[in-house]
Amino acid sequence: MLNPVSKQQPRVLRDFVVNSCVATSWCMPLLVLILTAAAVADDFDQLTVSYRDAIHSLVKSHCTSCHSADEQAGDLDLEQFHSLTEIRRAPRVWQKVIEMLENGEMPPKDAPQALSDAQRGALRDWVERYLHAEALAQAGDPGPTLLRRLNNAEYTYTIRDLTGIDPRMALEFPADGAAGEGFTNAGGALVMSPALLTKYLDSGKEVAEHLVLLPDGCQFSSHTTRRDWTDDLLSSIRNFYGKYATPDGRLDVRAYLNALHAAREELKSGIVSPQEVARKAGLNERYATQLWQVVSQDQASPLLLALRRLWLATDNVDALTAWIGQWQSALARQQSVGHMKPWVVPVEPLVTVREIRVPLQATTLNDKVNDKVTVQFVTGTAGDGAEGDRVTWSRPRLVAAGRPDLPLDAIEEVAAKLADRRQQIFHDTVGALAAADEVLRSAQTQEPDFESLANRHRVQIESLKLWFRFLGIGSDTDLRLEYMNQRQASAGGYEFAQGWGSSDTPNLVSNASDEQVRIPGILRPHGLVVHPSPTLNVAVGWRSPLSGSVRLLGSVTHAHPECGNGVTWSLQLRRGATRTQLASGVAHGGQPVAIGPIEPLAIRQGDLLSVVVGPRDGNHACDLTDIDLSITQLPEASAEKDTAAR
Repeated sequence: MLNPVSKQQPRVLRDFVVNSCVATSWCMPLLVLILTAAAVADDFDQLTVSYRDAIHSLVKSHCTSCHSADEQAGDLDLEQFHSLTEIRRAPRVWQKVIEMLENGEMPPKDAPQALSDAQRGALRDWVERYLHAEALAQAGDPGPTLLRRLNNAEYTYTIRDLTGIDPRMALEFPADGAAGEGFTNAGGALVMSPALLTKYLDSGKEVAEHLVLLPDGCQFSSHTTRRDWTDDLLSSIRNFYGKYATPDGRLDVRAYLNALHAAREELKSGIVSPQEVARKAGLNERYATQLWQVVSQDQASPLLLALRRLWLATDNVDALTAWIGQWQSALARQQSVGHMKPWVVPVEPLVTVREIRVPLQATTLNDKVNDKVTVQFVTGTAGDGAEGDRVTWSRPRLVAAGRPDLPLDAIEEVAAKLADRRQQIFHDTVGALAAADEVLRSAQTQEPDFESLANRHRVQIESLKLWFRFLGIGSDTDLRLEYMNQRQASAGGYEFAQGWGSSDTPNLVSNASDEQVRIPGILRPHGLVVHPSPTLNVAVGWRSPLSGSVRLLGSVTHAHPECGNGVTWSLQLRRGATRTQLASGVAHGGQPVAIGPIEPLAIRQGDLLSVVVGPRDGNHACDLTDIDLSITQLPEASAEKDTAAR
């Protein structure tokens, strides 16, 4: 009998379970777990009692004569089981017993002691109850599991199907067995060792080296270097465009117009589609569809409407092609090869402001020079009438290279001042040149004393300074330099490649990293490259902050040697209006051309040492050029300057 305390325990457990079910969401799994465990424990208790009281004697009297330790008919030894504990050690034996009972194989028909139907039912019922209880007790335990893997051939084919590359990693794996277990994926034979697992990890790393990250995802390449990836992508792009473009990279509009014109009636009636026409002619289906929509449907654009009218009015495909070509030239511009800008850029054909420049040149009539030039400003209509038209002429002025603009209303005043200034400079020429000769002979490096020189040679200070500036004497020398004012970020797609340039060329790019890249020419680590234009040179210079002697040493290298005819270069010393060429040559083929050493070279504060690169024979294709110039102060070697480092 339960004591009062033990009577409370079931109620406390019940209240705990009920309250937990109300307060939490895991009450049902907990309740099922508790009930299942309790049911299994109760079943084993009942099975123990029933086996001891009835089943054991039934087995002993009717089964052990054939299934004893000595006989073991059908490989069954039932004599060994004296309790449920021993039975639970061999559940597979009782699985076989229930199979034989259900098949009528136990006991055999010729057995001396046959089981009655009641005895057979009792034995079968007990065995089923035991196996069910054992299954519940062992639920969740799968038993020993094998670590399965692909055989070497399957691994190779799987990598090939997933990545498209032909792997060779499986050649380093241990060979699969020759008995066929590799083919059947027998887990017991396809072993997994720590060494093989290491090879799998190494193989995965090797596969990852073929992964190419793209802006819109990723893909696998048969190569592992960035250069090869770039070449593969460029090759695929060229192959795609090569199917539809002409050798110079342009779309053959005439071929599309011919194909659409030949199938015009079928297209109108819907018998064929533009895609089918393009596919049959080997043309791009998308462009053919767009072109057909332009010429067959009403257009809001006046330009496209004019094209449609011309399409309907003529059968001359050549005229249509010429008309389209004219507008293509007006609306788009193809930039030169060898730059880092887009190949085709849009052009705005409509302008509201236009600058008009007219060269003013003296004419000769009957061997007499006529220095009087007449310029007339005339405004007219564009052929559509004058209604709504208004033209404003603004800022009439004279312009000249290296000089400020001169408004027309200030010409008389400026002309008078220039005449007086010219007369004064001519008057002071002899004295100014004598002063310059005095300074140059003294070999002084300090700033000239203009006031003392002007008084001693009886010239005006302004005239003296002008002559000294022209001769490149003194720090007052003003070098007029034209800088590139448009910043170029991420040249060639690399963030560390930055530079300056114009909208096309020339331009300059430096590399702030330790990596050599292609942009598309070679940009070496911490290097500096320039690219001239067909008509403009590009220069890299160093303005001297000191006066003294220096040593120059460097090189010029054609950085895009695969194409182009090379570049011309020169090393110049600029002082005021004077320009001294220290060295010059041609760089072509990727081999560095040495500069110097040049020593000693006397320089003054404000002098400009520059390397000037230009197109050879006016051809600037592939003219990317690497410049390396070191400037060392003499006699000390501590003041070394490097253009690439700057």
